[in-house]
Formats: sequence, structure tokens, C-alpha cells
Amino acid sequence: MKMDLIKDSKKLIVLFLGYGFDKSSISHLELGGYGLLVVSDYSDLGFNKEILIDKDIYLIAWSMGVWAANLVLKNTPLKVAVAINGTPFGIDEKYGIKKDIFYKSISEFDFEGFKRLCFLGINEQKLRDFTFNQNAKIELINLYKNAILPCENAISWDRAYVSKRDLVFDNRAVLEYFKDKARIINAPHFAFFNFKSFGEIVEI
Repeated sequence: MKMDLIKDSKKLIVLFLGYGFDKSSISHLELGGYGLLVVSDYSDLGFNKEILIDKDIYLIAWSMGVWAANLVLKNTPLKVAVAINGTPFGIDEKYGIKKDIFYKSISEFDFEGFKRLCFLGINEQKLRDFTFNQNAKIELINLYKNAILPCENAISWDRAYVSKRDLVFDNRAVLEYFKDKARIINAPHFAFFNFKSFGEIVEI
């Protein structure tokens, strides 16, 4: 995993992004008094926990980042844990993206098409400074190989934001898993333009 420490602080937001995305996608969000560690690129699943020592951790995980966070943050104390358009199971017949649908995204790989689904209805001008993983297919294959393995939830989630217009991660699966912790928002899969600051997401 790629780990970008944007700002160090005792109060540290740890953001696990979705597949293919990087830190450029959240530069519009105000940090306020928080630090920020951005985790992306799941081409390998190594994660160095040393950076989290003596921090108050505010977890935000989006899309397949919810699965990745659940994988590596087991037994890590968290102040708050927020999921956005994803579940701890990633690929799952009931609580995730169905296995055959995920595999089809590899066999019929179309990253530009995937991005269009993520940004459904968002003005292209807002996306002009976004950059993406240049080895997206490698990342996708590694996610598939690992996320199809059995897993259990290891995090006590406080809230889940679920987009009405999500055409990537089945919002019915997210609602079914998180139940009363879910909050529906009017957004596509990429939901970060619905917020102005990180505090808006984690201050529950």
C-alpha cells in the first residue's frame, strides 16, 4: 500500500481510498486541526503501523478501502471509523461486489469507463487536477486475488455513508450490512464532493 503523510498531528485522519485513486482526489477537503495519512494503491498489501503509534486515529475508508482498512487495522484503537460506499467484505455475494461482476471488471478492463461511473453527474472541471494509478489493472487483479478470501469484520464502525447514485459498489449491500449506521447521501460512487472538510465526515 502507498502511504502519504500529508500532515502530521496527534489527531490523525487515516484515509483509505478506493481502487485506482490517489491523494489528488481529496485535496479540496479542509483539514482543520487534523493530520492526514492517505493510503492508496493496493497492488501490494504491506502496511507500516509504526506511523500510527501514539496517535488518535480517525478512520475514513472508501469503496474497496473499507475492505483494506479492515484487513490491516485489526486490534488498532480508533476514535471514529467511517465507511463510505463499501463494506469490510469487499467482494461478497451478500455484503459486497459480487465475485463474477468484479472478475468481469478485470476480463473486460476499462479504467476510463470505471471513472465515468465513479463521477456520474460531476462537472469535469472539478476533476481536472485528479491523477490516478498508472498500473490500475495490476492493483485490480491483486484486490481480486485477496478480497475473494474469507474475512471477518475487525472494526467497530460508527457510520456508513451510502450514495444514492452508486453504480460501482451495490448500495443495497452496504445498506443491508450497516443497517441503522447508514446515512444515505445524494452522490455517485465518488462522494467526497458532498463534503467541505474532513471534520464534517468524522465529527459524528
